[in-house]
Amino acid sequence: MRVLALGRLAAALAAALALCPPALAADYPSQPVTFVVGYTPGGAIDQSARLIASELAKRWKQSVIVDNKPGANATIAATAVANARPDGYTLLVAASSHNLNKFVNKNLRYDVEKSFTPVALTVEVPNVLVVNAASPYRNLGQLLAALREKKKPFSYSSQGIGGVPHLAGELFKIRTGTDILHVPYKGAAQGMTDLMGGVVDMSFPTPGSAMGYISQGKLRALAVASNERLAQLKDVPTFAEAGVPDYLISTWHGLLAPAGTPPEVVAKINADVADILRDPAVQQALEAQGNLAAKPLTPAEFRAKLSRELSVYGDIASRIDLSGG
Repeated sequence: MRVLALGRLAAALAAALALCPPALAADYPSQPVTFVVGYTPGGAIDQSARLIASELAKRWKQSVIVDNKPGANATIAATAVANARPDGYTLLVAASSHNLNKFVNKNLRYDVEKSFTPVALTVEVPNVLVVNAASPYRNLGQLLAALREKKKPFSYSSQGIGGVPHLAGELFKIRTGTDILHVPYKGAAQGMTDLMGGVVDMSFPTPGSAMGYISQGKLRALAVASNERLAQLKDVPTFAEAGVPDYLISTWHGLLAPAGTPPEVVAKINADVADILRDPAVQQALEAQGNLAAKPLTPAEFRAKLSRELSVYGDIASRIDLSGG
């Protein structure tokens, strides 16, 4: 009889556990949620995080707190989230540097992939190839022809070694088989100034860094590193349209949860973020920040994107020193 009773108890417990995940998702969130941001307040990543947090708070009727933990190229924040309870109440607002840190920082206290569960992509801004408006190259084909003739050395600027604009230039060299000198600066502004002054020949910034100069007629955009043209640069072709296939690189923001977070909770957060990103008012607010709302991806699609990006970055890292050392 005791064995039978224990069997019934085990069956009841199993049935109760089977009902827990949906119940957990239905009740989520039942307390405040924290967004951990690895950057100081006021920057593009912080601004997009606060906008998404505000919209989720309205939807969830719960506070969504933005906790800035800047330092060490966002690895302090990532370490904190990697060690947090996997319950969906502590989320990392990650950016492109999250994947890059695997190759730039050899002493990470977490695994870039295994320590996290991808939740939702929130912002994606493709890089764009720009030249001085006085440059003789009016399209990508003309620039490529000049690069391959090798009649003069060419250079490109970036805001520093190991950043996305640096990788964009190196990926361009790989995809086109060309040789261009990388000239790193301590920030984007000085690089743009030297590009406009003719010190360097080209750069691969985000539209937000270059749009003002493009609209003022100081820079010319030749191609966008995305699958589709940008609304802000509707006359500028994608790299594929301009003759360079498989050239996709972007700066992104997204939400990651600690590994082991219940998939039902991840799915709920993802669905709510996707609805928010489809709101024209949110899209306009992100654009005002210099960001662009990402095309909503499922958690599996986001994971696949990160995996592909790591493969590309790994290929580049095997050819150059991303650490700058």
